[in-house]
Amino acid sequence: MSEQDQQQPVVIKQGGNGIGLVVAALIIGGSIVYAINIWSNTKQQMIKAPAEAIQKGVESVKKAIQPGS
Repeated sequence: MSEQDQQQPVVIKQGGNGIGLVVAALIIGGSIVYAINIWSNTKQQMIKAPAEAIQKGVESVKKAIQPGS
């Protein structure tokens, strides 16, 4: 076999200029912010729910005790 017949080795380049890492970091950061917003909104709803239930209960009691109802 001559040198021309030999197959050249396959070289796989790894890495790059870091754009993939930046995109991945942005996606992860965005998902963290989204999760915090959902958690915060859920907590706010949990705080409001008992107050709204009490208010509805008070209104129904007021209606029930009104004369002529």
